[in-house]
Amino acid sequence: MAFRYLGTSVKYGDFSSVVQLGVGLNLGTAVLQLYGDIGLQPMVRILARIRRLATESAHVQSECGEELEVLEGEFEVFKIRLFNEYRFLVFLNAAAALLLVVALLVISFAAEHVIPIEVGVVFSMFSILPAPITLGILWSNASSVLEPLMDRARSLQSKALSASSE
Repeated sequence: MAFRYLGTSVKYGDFSSVVQLGVGLNLGTAVLQLYGDIGLQPMVRILARIRRLATESAHVQSECGEELEVLEGEFEVFKIRLFNEYRFLVFLNAAAALLLVVALLVISFAAEHVIPIEVGVVFSMFSILPAPITLGILWSNASSVLEPLMDRARSLQSKALSASSE
């Protein structure tokens, strides 16, 4: 039974723009790189500051050098894990985009067929939700691991600044 809203039927063709948007969103998973570009930069800058202080001062090197090496190693492991999770999420978004391309093909051939509103809702949700959900998952997972590292880096930075002024 077709859904009727103010006397008009909902058709496959009515959802082609939403599905096209979904294809773009899901293929545009480069947005997932935002975490790498934005979320990691504070840590990168703090570690670079500490490394510079340690290079300029033997006292800072002796006070903070070993802890800095450990922190940098843990940060490198974190970045590898982040890349692996990112790669997996790109694959999921590409799969969603491929399914939406198939939906677009169906829509183009059956644009005038009347459909139940539930099918339209599913098209809309599947078009819009996967990309922001995967970005949210990546951001949440990465932030929960990065925050303790950032706390340690800030503490080490304070220690290095204190040691450099002595």
